[in-house]
Amino acid sequence: MTGEEQPQTTVPPVRSVPVPVQLAPGADWRIEWCEACKAFTRLAGSMLLLTTSGVSTVGAWAWCEICDDPADQEDRRV
Repeated sequence: MTGEEQPQTTVPPVRSVPVPVQLAPGADWRIEWCEACKAFTRLAGSMLLLTTSGVSTVGAWAWCEICDDPADQEDRRV
């Protein structure tokens, strides 16, 4: 300690502004082989994040018309 006090600086609070975003499937979808049901029944593509500052690829999606059919699913809740 030198005995000299440093002036305290206060940081003003940051106001958060909501940014509109939208998650959308990309136009690059393709048909793939489904390993579970052994058929070309899986659709896959990229996921896009749309914001006011641009578009970013944030992931991928996949769906099989046989394995992921909601009308043909068991009730797996316990």
